[in-house]
Amino acid sequence: MSVNEASIQVMAIPLGEIEPNPDQPRKFFDETKLEELAAQFRSVGQLQPIVVRPAGDTFQIVMGERRWRAMHLVEGAETIEAKIVSSVDDEKAFVMGISENIGRADMTLMEEAQAYADLVGLGYVAQGIAEMFGKTKDYVVWRMDLLNLTTDIAELVAEGKIKADFAWYLSKLSPANQKVAVTRYMKGDFKTETDASTFAQALRMKENQEGFFSEKELSQKEREEKSKERKQAKSKVDQVERAGILLEELSQLTPTELAELFEGEVGKHLDAVDRVRKAAETAKKLRKAKAMSEAKQLTVRPELEVEPEVDEEEPTEAELAEAEVEADLEAAA
Repeated sequence: MSVNEASIQVMAIPLGEIEPNPDQPRKFFDETKLEELAAQFRSVGQLQPIVVRPAGDTFQIVMGERRWRAMHLVEGAETIEAKIVSSVDDEKAFVMGISENIGRADMTLMEEAQAYADLVGLGYVAQGIAEMFGKTKDYVVWRMDLLNLTTDIAELVAEGKIKADFAWYLSKLSPANQKVAVTRYMKGDFKTETDASTFAQALRMKENQEGFFSEKELSQKEREEKSKERKQAKSKVDQVERAGILLEELSQLTPTELAELFEGEVGKHLDAVDRVRKAAETAKKLRKAKAMSEAKQLTVRPELEVEPEVDEEEPTEAELAEAEVEADLEAAA
């Protein structure tokens, strides 16, 4: 239901007679942005009224809490222009509140995820929610997956310290592995966001044992063949490294210098460099291989594992490892 479809009355309402909606999906309001909006009010006035509904002797905000908060910062302001919508129930008010906030830069990922989940609780389905807000079904489902994050990690996501893609990959992990990946992330162990997400994917593969390293015992002949393959692969990588150094040196030359240097064979050498560029796909595979190798070396206590009874003075290795991870996470945060 839109605001225009409701019974509407516009008037100036005292700020003290308006209260925020406790079910407002957005919980975080940037103080700097509020002050900027207040400055706008001081300069040109309120350009757009907020939307409220009757709530006993007061009014409850349906849309526009940010403007209401900013007006409190304007010296001498006592009232705010508001549209009074009289035929909006709790559910419609909640949906309208979400509609106003979805897509705003200052609405956190976790607020958005919770808003979608609350709508599901009201009986909406992911496809319907997606159509309501101009999103895809996958987008809505992926956002709600973030609610699988542990509380401390969810706080880091809400604060913007962990970005959306990595957060989603974290949400697919057990709580213990979430902490492992985030501890490394906060320490700066990953060069790029892609590296962080790839590592989280590798941890997920390890949890599910999907396409991971074979654990079978190799025969003597198989070990020799594997050793030979490794030497050959290392030799190829060494050649790539030398080629990279040469290409860096060539990149320092101007087009004129290159034309003079490769007179008559520029096209031939260009084709060779293009082949190297196209082979860069190998870097993506190596990045994934690195993540898989690092994940394989980790030993993390499985979720819900029952610890054997031990004396309190002698904690188990698993308990010590978990305590260390938690301490690292708190320090990094």
